[in-house]
Amino acid sequence: MKGEKFFTLPDDSAAELFKLRLPDGFGADITNFGGCVTSLFVHDAQGNLRDIALGWKNPADYMVNNCYFGTLVGRTANRISAGKFQLDGKIYQLHLNDNNVCSLHGGFGYSHRLWQVESATPTELILTLFSPHGDAGYPGNLFVRVTYRLRENHTFEIEYSAECDRPTVADFTNHTYFNLNGENSGSCSGHVITLAADFITETDNFLQPTGKLLKVDNTCFDLRSGRNFADIFSEYDGGFDDNFVISRTDHNYQENVAVVTAESGIKLKLHTSRPGIQLYMGGFLNNAAGKSRYPRNSGFCLETQCWPDAVNHPDFPSIRIEPGKPHHSITRYEFDTVK
Repeated sequence: MKGEKFFTLPDDSAAELFKLRLPDGFGADITNFGGCVTSLFVHDAQGNLRDIALGWKNPADYMVNNCYFGTLVGRTANRISAGKFQLDGKIYQLHLNDNNVCSLHGGFGYSHRLWQVESATPTELILTLFSPHGDAGYPGNLFVRVTYRLRENHTFEIEYSAECDRPTVADFTNHTYFNLNGENSGSCSGHVITLAADFITETDNFLQPTGKLLKVDNTCFDLRSGRNFADIFSEYDGGFDDNFVISRTDHNYQENVAVVTAESGIKLKLHTSRPGIQLYMGGFLNNAAGKSRYPRNSGFCLETQCWPDAVNHPDFPSIRIEPGKPHHSITRYEFDTVK
């Protein structure tokens, strides 16, 4: 399956758009620039299709995309404190791109690059990227493959794999913003979330992990029995941008680690092999400030990941990979309806 021309880059190369669909219309639009999910079409309780993924109206805006709408994130997801880590006795300094304090989403990351299309069918898109030794400060040549796949039970699946030629670190995620009422429906305040986490990772004022775990008991972070987004917004300004701990080890596949419902009747169920979920509730979205075309809290992300800044905390699950021991992880977003 060939993609449609999406926009032209400054070097005259072309970003393409691929439209994956099941026969009933469930599916996703994905560009090979940044691997961005530009639209995600899901049936509501009345059987109507709604686009529930936030994105840019002007395709060329994905070249800047300071909100990371729909992007693939790497070489590491989330923040690395001071943009620095040590591996096998050598210190590596990464590109600082967050308040000049830390490295966020890989620094000069994979979210703003043109990926190669390995194959495309109506229900599957495989993208690849070669990341050379020294890329954004990271060691080792890394070959990354990401597969987007539609499953018959209205599941949107993302499979990640990566191989290296020397010890390095890698941790990938997807940064799609969801609004289960539709991407142009305003605040997500009527959404309800259940999230099976007993702890979050504590952060400082720059959202860098301190290395401590905090129990969610008797705090606003306790989502185990379900909470309304409006209640969270009233108690925690802007909502969360925090890593929720769902496992102490990586590669431990769990189902229904997060469940979100909305007034549309759409239900999102998250299944993943990753040990953490960054729940970001769109607190930095602000169309009045020119940051995006969406108001604050009009979308939320469920970024499956290892615990952030794992490279600097030996007690966290490791994101180290070595030759002959490739990275592999899988995340599934399953959609259903409630009436």
